[in-house]
Amino acid sequence: MIKKLLLLTLILTTYFSQAQFDVIHLSDNSIITDGQNFNFADSSCDYADPCNLKFAVTNTSTQDIYVRIIVDGIVNNTGANFQLCFASICLSNISINGAYPATAALIPVGTSNDVGNSMWNLNPPRTVTPMSWTFRFQAFDTSDNEVGTPKSMTYNYQPTLSSEVSEISSLNVFPTKVQNELNISVDENVSATFYDLSGRVVKEIQVLSGNQKADISDLSAQIYVVRFKNSQGLKSIVKIVKE
Repeated sequence: MIKKLLLLTLILTTYFSQAQFDVIHLSDNSIITDGQNFNFADSSCDYADPCNLKFAVTNTSTQDIYVRIIVDGIVNNTGANFQLCFASICLSNISINGAYPATAALIPVGTSNDVGNSMWNLNPPRTVTPMSWTFRFQAFDTSDNEVGTPKSMTYNYQPTLSSEVSEISSLNVFPTKVQNELNISVDENVSATFYDLSGRVVKEIQVLSGNQKADISDLSAQIYVVRFKNSQGLKSIVKIVKE
């Protein structure tokens, strides 16, 4: 009996360790890390815009797995006007603790479920209330038991990212169309955080009082939102175009 229990424990442990998967952000084919936040300034954007976050789930284990997306958190929203599409099922109204789809999606070994998968904030344009939705990707076995290591991510709607804010009066940033060096003039030390238009942090620097040049040659050519913040919590937000 003890040997059988040990064997069963070994089998279950092996399954738990092997039932793994990756969640892929299809905008750049990067792997979404557990706990990653995605910040968006737009609501009810067009299908092709970044705030319609498209993703894939890839089975990296040695056996078939079944996956659901579980809603672990909703802030400042009822779950209405948020579209979640996964495994050929699209819902425009989700609920806290909801698990989608009802029948976990089969993902065979070495394959990806990627057709039509997306998360999309459909609240009216220029909605002023910040909102967030936290999702957990969870694998299941053939008996519908949770297995493997889940992966969580949060979709944040932050309308302040869409507007320019100038609370740090001494700050001057130029030019707004730049190739490799951004000129920054300020009378105090501030931090600067660069976001791409999907809301992901792509660069963080410390800016000292005075005039200095920030090297942004490592950034790809696109629009960025730069949020400056001083020690008192005041902030300034500017948009730049990296050419």
